[in-house]
Amino acid sequence: MPHVSPDRWRVLSPYLDQALEIPTSDRAAWLASIHARDTALAAELRAMLDEHQSLHESRFLEDAVLEPRIPPSAAGQVVGAYRLVSPIGDGGSGSVWLAERSDGHFRGRAAIKLLNIGLVGREGEARFRREGTILARLRHPQIAHLIDAGVSPAGQPYLVLEYVDGKSIDKYCDDGALGVEARLRLFLDVLEAVAHAHANLIVHRDIKPHNVLVSTDGRVKLLDFGIAKLLERDAAWRTGSTETSALSREMLAAMTPEYAAPEQLAGAEVTTGTDVYALGVLLYVLLSGEHPAGREAQSPATLLRSIVATEPTRVSDAVADGGEPEGHARQRGTTSGRLRRALRGDLDTIVAKALRKNSSERYASVTAFADDLRRFLRHQPISARPATVSYRSAMFIRRHVGAVASVALGVLLIGALIAVHTSRLSAERDRARREAEKAVKVSDLLTSVLTSADPYAVRADSGEPTARALLDAAAERVQKELGGEPGLQAEMLTTMGRTYRRLGAFDKAQQLLELALADGEKAFGGGDIHVAQTLDSLGVVLADKGNYAAAARNLERALDIRRKLQGDEHADVAVTMVELGRVYQDQGWNDRAGALQGEALEIRRRALGEDHRETAVSQSDLASVLRLNGHLPAAESLIRQSIETNRKTRGEDHPNTVTSMHDLGLIEATRGNFHSAESLFLQALPVQRKALGNTHPVVAATLNSLAHVLVQERRYDAAAAALEEARSIARGSFGPDHQLVAIYTIDLGAARLAQRQPDRAEALLREGLRVRSLAPGVVPTRRRTFREDDWSLAATKSLLGISLSALGRNDEAQAVFVEARRDLDSLPAARSVETKAAIGRLFELYAPWGTRERAVASRTLFGY
Repeated sequence: MPHVSPDRWRVLSPYLDQALEIPTSDRAAWLASIHARDTALAAELRAMLDEHQSLHESRFLEDAVLEPRIPPSAAGQVVGAYRLVSPIGDGGSGSVWLAERSDGHFRGRAAIKLLNIGLVGREGEARFRREGTILARLRHPQIAHLIDAGVSPAGQPYLVLEYVDGKSIDKYCDDGALGVEARLRLFLDVLEAVAHAHANLIVHRDIKPHNVLVSTDGRVKLLDFGIAKLLERDAAWRTGSTETSALSREMLAAMTPEYAAPEQLAGAEVTTGTDVYALGVLLYVLLSGEHPAGREAQSPATLLRSIVATEPTRVSDAVADGGEPEGHARQRGTTSGRLRRALRGDLDTIVAKALRKNSSERYASVTAFADDLRRFLRHQPISARPATVSYRSAMFIRRHVGAVASVALGVLLIGALIAVHTSRLSAERDRARREAEKAVKVSDLLTSVLTSADPYAVRADSGEPTARALLDAAAERVQKELGGEPGLQAEMLTTMGRTYRRLGAFDKAQQLLELALADGEKAFGGGDIHVAQTLDSLGVVLADKGNYAAAARNLERALDIRRKLQGDEHADVAVTMVELGRVYQDQGWNDRAGALQGEALEIRRRALGEDHRETAVSQSDLASVLRLNGHLPAAESLIRQSIETNRKTRGEDHPNTVTSMHDLGLIEATRGNFHSAESLFLQALPVQRKALGNTHPVVAATLNSLAHVLVQERRYDAAAAALEEARSIARGSFGPDHQLVAIYTIDLGAARLAQRQPDRAEALLREGLRVRSLAPGVVPTRRRTFREDDWSLAATKSLLGISLSALGRNDEAQAVFVEARRDLDSLPAARSVETKAAIGRLFELYAPWGTRERAVASRTLFGY
């Protein structure tokens, strides 16, 4: 059939409708009457009706069955190196069987596709060979790959394919009640597979749910390249041979019309844009549960007309117009109203662009399609959206503050508060005026602060405002202008306090959160969920600052409120459990920490799912406890799961992803795999610097870990340089008297001693001892450090004694060793054994540099 433009189709369509309603025997006379008026029109209609009749006779819209098929008795037959077990599928061109390797060399399962005997020597065999040729070119984790090919003893060609134990993508999403974001991330894997095929000059031409499986472990697999097309044409295509024409007709009959592009149905040239259209249909179905053709998809004739000529309903409107919108919404874990709102706007635009009738108006590539979806997920402007001033301005605010994830969270939550407080107007008439004034206050404040971030409002010579400047301005205005609204002020200050904490501004965070706690208790009472959130955030900041006892008190109170109000299975309860578990771990109470982290992980698995980003956080936290307790295999298993989930849900360059990589490096270093550990730390550092800034405490922790490995590799100069930077960051973030400053100072002293600089080591160790002695009962932060960083006073004094001995100041050294021994004896039994072992390692490494006699005497003092 010749190519028909959409405009021409609108002319032809009414005539075709009329023709299809009259008997076939009367069509000749009807065409003759039209021929008398318009010869060209009659010729076009005759060609289309002939094509329609041909397709009807080939059962184009049905699953054609060609006999003979493989009977069930074929189970047990051997095909190549495989034995047929059971049929998986059966169609017009052949059968697909589950098979097991039978030659004794390997064990495994595969899917074997057998061509029907009736097609051997016909067009179907050429298509079958073509599928094998195409699959041989494709190697991608999201594409079921070709294992082998051959001809069975019965003369049937066969393909041996990777077996995928899974469900079609639409059923997988619906059965799991996946939300919009999860469906989009799964769909991005499909786009990667199709992009790989296009990169190899292959167009799939039959993308539909049944050809996209999701395995039981959540991995996408693209199947069935049976009617795929190689874009570089061989001699047969160039010459337009009869064989190729027959093959084209056979492929046309084999495609699925519901997912076919207009150019496929019109017989026009097939390009990569054809797959873009099918992917658009697939995404439409995944998001809304409806087909773009809507009710017109119920009959073949109306379906074809809809695909070629009718613009589809917006995907957000399809939720409202569908036959069972609430059922579709439940399968997406939401309500129909919320689903419509989630799809409205950019997703409407993205899907509509993929479904353009004219292929030149669709996305230029599958990669461009994927890029827009990723921009949507990152709240960035999409390429398909007209670049209006209002759109650019709105997206700028989200993108600019989103570069610092903490500020983005703050701004979005502030916006949410506006909506919450505004919504109370309809529920409480007697407070309508007061609530309206409250919403106006917040709206004016937010608008005023964020106007400074508008690219059209910033002066050319001033540059863009920093995220911290925006936050400072907002915090100042909230305290000045919302003093009469303690409830609203408490919520906003809590949000801002959390944001300051994520930026590493701990003093400012604590100040705002303490104000928020006072306001919240005044407005809501001491047992309110808002107060629990503030207590949680304040506890985290206090732990950051090393005040573990106060942190634990706040978090324990928050956990008690949450359990009373939300129950023991709520995801927010797990949030507080995680933070409290971290504080217990910081205090050296690993048994308490492990119990809480394990409980939080199970809650998140049940409430959020195994592949949720918060589940990944709990896996990482529990792995940290297991590592410090010496359970390295279990810790490694959890941390690798965390890394994989973070990569899927947050991306390769998210701080959480690289933090988990850092923790894997700690495990590798503990095992003595220092080269592997160094590689992981070096991968994490640049990502952390870019995302968090060069002066963030997380960067300092990774520098400290790297320094440990460098010391083990005897690269003392590099280790000392890393520790100097880590110490400088910690002092700037926490002040000179924080326990992390003590850790990095003592570590640096040990590195200077390893450099044979005992004079510099002595000064550093004395400074470290000064800070440690300020809170002798507090064990320094251990979550992201080595066990060796748990510097007790006894261990630190032993290191100082070794430094003094190396300087020849033996009497001073002996006095320090005596103090260290007393400190060791004052420790609890279990702690004493652990510290004594640490001191023994110090003597092994450093004592030989001092006077031999003094070294022997000192070692004897500790019982070595």
